Parts: sequence; C-alpha cells; structure tokens
Amino acid sequence: MNDHRQKKSIHVLLFAILILLTACNGPGNSPAVPVSTIESPEDLSSDLSNVQVFFSRNQNDKTSVHITSLDRDAESTIILENEGGHVVLSPSGSYLTYRFGEHVNGEYHSGIWIRDLKEGVERKVIIWPEDSSIAHLISPNFFPDEEKVIFSIIWFKTDTAGLATVDLDGSDLQIINIPQPTVNQEPRISPDGEKILVICEGIDIDSGDPGFMLCIMNKDGSGRTLLTRNGDSHGTSLFTPDSNRIVYSESEHGGIFGTINKPSYQIKVMDIDGANKLTILDWKWPIYIRGLSVDGEEVILIEEPTDGSTIKLYVIDIDGTNLRHLAYFDEFLADWYPIE
Repeated sequence: MNDHRQKKSIHVLLFAILILLTACNGPGNSPAVPVSTIESPEDLSSDLSNVQVFFSRNQNDKTSVHITSLDRDAESTIILENEGGHVVLSPSGSYLTYRFGEHVNGEYHSGIWIRDLKEGVERKVIIWPEDSSIAHLISPNFFPDEEKVIFSIIWFKTDTAGLATVDLDGSDLQIINIPQPTVNQEPRISPDGEKILVICEGIDIDSGDPGFMLCIMNKDGSGRTLLTRNGDSHGTSLFTPDSNRIVYSESEHGGIFGTINKPSYQIKVMDIDGANKLTILDWKWPIYIRGLSVDGEEVILIEEPTDGSTIKLYVIDIDGTNLRHLAYFDEFLADWYPIE
C-alpha cells in the first residue's frame, strides 16, 4: 500500500514538474502568428520586389557576397580580395564595406576597405596608425549619402569602443566625441543623417546582469541615450525610411543553460526616443533583420535554426501581422549556408 502511494506521489510530482517546465518555456517556442508561404517572387508586393538583400560567408580564406533583389531578377556573387569581416551593403547597393587589416613594419594594423560594385574594384579606405593590440577597427557602415563611412574603434587600454568617420577616399578622418568609457558598436546612421544608433552597454532590468543594449545619439555624439533595458543581447537594427522608428532584434539566452527558461528571439519596433515599443515577432530560433520595404511597412528577416535545419527568409508587416515565408529562397539558402 505504501509503495502504491509513493508511486502515485512520484507520478503527481513528475506531472507537476512537466507542467512547470512547459509554463517556464514561455514565448519563443512557436510562431506568434500564422505563417503563409510565397512560392514565387511574382506574389511579392511592389514595395518588396526591388529591395536588395545580401548574404556573405567566409570560406577557404575568401569572403563571398551574394547580392540579390527579392524578386531575384538581379543577382550577383562577388569574391572579395580579402577575407573581410562585418561586410555591409550601402543603401543604394553601389558599395560594400568591410574590415580588414595588414602588416606594417612587422605589426598588424586594423583597417577598413571599400568595394565599388559598379567599377568592380576594391580600395583601402584607412589603415589605423597604431598596432591592432592598441586599437582595432570594426563594424563599418555607410552614411545615407554614401560619401562617408562610420566605424567603431576598440581602445583596448580603456576597454572602450568609440566612433569615427572618414570619407570614402580616405580623407577627413574625424573622431566623434562621446563620453567615455562607453561601448559604441555596429553604428547606423538615420536616413536623415541626424542620429547614430549603436549597440552599447547596459543592465538587463529583469536579471540585473550586464548585456548589450541599444543607444542613440546625435550625429556629433551628444545626447547619448539608452533605449533598451531588457534582453541579453541586441543584434541587427534599422531605422525606418522616415527616421522616426527603429526596428531591431532582441534575444534572451534562457536560464540554466536553456533548460528551464528557453531562449527567446524577438523582432521589435520602437520610436527613436524609445517610446511605443512593440514586439512584432516572437520566435523559437535566432532571427535577424535583413532589410525593410521601400515604404518601411514590411520587415525582411532571416531565421537561423539551431537544430541544423535549413535557414529561411521571411517578411512580416511592421505591426506584427502577415508573416510570410519566402519559400523560393530555400534552395539557394540551403546551398549558400550548407549544414555542417
């Protein structure tokens, strides 16, 4: 009789634990909205057809970049001269920029390069005068007019990541004056040229742990403001075409190695002052923003599953509705990012 009661108690306990674990998994384990499938680029809206997206990979000591319009009418694959990192496509699709250094008098110096896609030539924009153990250049990006690039400088002595700009021909280097010590990485300039968005340091409001948040500042580095206070990290982010809102990705790593609280991955939108935050997609796999439609009302994102399944491309309205799987990209993505 006692054995029967003990077994029953164990069953009840296991059932309670199962319910608890299921509840703790929370959002992020299933799509938040129904998914429809687009099998052909002919089904795209006119605001999406000509939007350019790009995919890059480093393989066999080379960097390959594939650029395509969403309707796939215009596609090209470029092999960069160097095995570069942080590759970014300019707003008009005319240039690529990336980080790559070289040895100078026996020292390795960090640098920024440009690929002119119309001329098919690459050139060095800047090589930093100090050894990369002192300062390292990362995450270059374009100004909207494509006459300058902005990039981060990691100063190892002070554990600081500052910002600088330089013309595409390598002239007029300017250090942006930002209060230090702070972290300012992955800079993006608003379409009107007035604001800079960066990944910055911050404290997660739930866990109290340090993490990577989003900050915004004026173009001269003044008025730097913390925009997010939640999430373990923030990935890709974009300004909407009117410069009034920011679309960004946010992730939570999950508790106890992801066994109790499962990792969650979200796409969110907010005003540039941090107000009116809205979660437009809560997903079970890592998701990253790839672009916006011409009118800024649709978000293009890529899903990178952690279970070894094929990477997929999606589009969702900026209000969180009408999620569509661009299925005609599946075969290309499976070839471009083969499962290892």
